[in-house]
Amino acid sequence: MKKLLLVVVLIITAVLVGCNKGPEVVTLESGLQYMDDSLGTGREAMDGELISIHFKGWMVPKDSVNDLFSDWSADQTKSRLSLGDSKVRNQPLKFVLNSGSFIKGCDEGIVGMKTGGVRTIIIPSKLAYGEEGVGFIPPNTDLKVVIDLLEVKDKVVAKMWDVDSTLFKTTPSGLKYAIISEGEGPAVEAGKVITVNYSGYLLDGTMFDSSVERDEPIQFVVGQGQVIPGWDEGLQLLKKGDKARFIIPPQLGYGEMQMAKIPPNSTLVFDVEVVNIQ
Repeated sequence: MKKLLLVVVLIITAVLVGCNKGPEVVTLESGLQYMDDSLGTGREAMDGELISIHFKGWMVPKDSVNDLFSDWSADQTKSRLSLGDSKVRNQPLKFVLNSGSFIKGCDEGIVGMKTGGVRTIIIPSKLAYGEEGVGFIPPNTDLKVVIDLLEVKDKVVAKMWDVDSTLFKTTPSGLKYAIISEGEGPAVEAGKVITVNYSGYLLDGTMFDSSVERDEPIQFVVGQGQVIPGWDEGLQLLKKGDKARFIIPPQLGYGEMQMAKIPPNSTLVFDVEVVNIQ
């Protein structure tokens, strides 16, 4: 009887210990750490796939070694360290995993997540913005990012359209444009909210951005300076449903500025489609 009671006690103790065991902190070879707050059950995120996420992020203060994986959302002392919260804006982010489109160093921690999962990722400064920092992020700053993985899809590959060179016209500003196929909707006008799908290339054919590959058309008000001048001018030559190519000289693009993958004084090529006009 005593042996039976001892066995029962050992089983109960083992069960209780197992139940009290919290989520495991995983440390990768690179030094990045993560912990799964909840496991998803859907498709697993892999390099090169299109993902949709919500995120919350913070810069990690030096005195936060002991609470790295606790919930910082309601901690007012951490609010000044925020990198952003997409749920507050209700704007999920879409990007191709390991394309360099999100917070530097974070992609490695997202690989292997399953749709529906939530993961807290700690990015050492050497994997993030290092000794130089960036923007308001100081040098040698570790980052904390909480990822809510909403969707995983196959990446769409955008290709430059074939365009008949005889279709091009040039405006007085120097913008070149060709309407490849015509829609049947209303004309684009200044002050209208329009939705556009696009892919952007350098003159040598190198793609630097594509809403098509992100599966995320952009929306903005025409003629309000919310996009580069070449777009504000060129889109007002189109109507809903039109597909066109713009060749935009530097003075109508980003000029002498370096913009991510776009070198200074670049002529830009855009394949655009006017999806909607409000």
